[in-house]
Amino acid sequence: MASEIWNPRFDTLHPCFEQLQNVRCWDGLEHWPACEQLAGFLPTGLRAQSGLPITFVPQDDTLPFPELYYEERIFQHGMVSTRPNWHDFFNALMWNVFPRSKVMINALHAADITQYGKPRTPQRDALTVLDESGVLIVASRRSLLQRVLDFAWDDLFWQERAAWGREVGCYMIGHATLEKMLTPYIGVTAHALLVEVDPTFFALPLAKQHVYLDGVVADTLVQGELVSTASLNPFPLLGVPEWWDNAHQVFYQNKAYFRDKNRERAVNIIAPV
Repeated sequence: MASEIWNPRFDTLHPCFEQLQNVRCWDGLEHWPACEQLAGFLPTGLRAQSGLPITFVPQDDTLPFPELYYEERIFQHGMVSTRPNWHDFFNALMWNVFPRSKVMINALHAADITQYGKPRTPQRDALTVLDESGVLIVASRRSLLQRVLDFAWDDLFWQERAAWGREVGCYMIGHATLEKMLTPYIGVTAHALLVEVDPTFFALPLAKQHVYLDGVVADTLVQGELVSTASLNPFPLLGVPEWWDNAHQVFYQNKAYFRDKNRERAVNIIAPV
């Protein structure tokens, strides 16, 4: 587990943090960013589906509406309770990077709680896994996404090594997975939505890539595509070229990490029109 000591140079610890470059709110800070500072990077006018403005509030003795569940407080009052730690810091950044998706995740949680109560349903389990441990595997060739579905890891990461960054990429959305990548380890695995894109996607600036993917994820959630954790595909993060010491094919022969497929899942490739 990552240390809870603040480090303003955390972004040098792993290449995945390059994806946060458009929400840099930490340069030169000696302490955890304040809630007000984190909120300053939110898109103008961002609101929960209930219409309340999204803001970050300290999770301490001053936390308003302590009787409410975390997701209820966001939906009913727009308040995202936030602690001075890596987990909540990365959560705040994901509200900046994927605002539409985060609003929709919260709205679906709130609707589920209203209908079924606080015990978790399969849908809420899936929403939580995406929110905490999710990644988006994006490719302009469907065959690359099929390799993810088939657990064909050697083909995906080694045989197609040159395609990474040009035809396929891994985009972080889960804040707990970002936290894990502060101190990555063999075995770290995310849960993926698979998105097919036009080849021009990879020529876009990162900010525009994020805006596009945010819309895709939000629309997918609206359509009710995420019904259980079986809708997400396991993904061994350290297989991504240059995300670990993986420059030799032997790395991908570790079957304890790069596991063979052992069952079918209800994972679909998202192909936006």
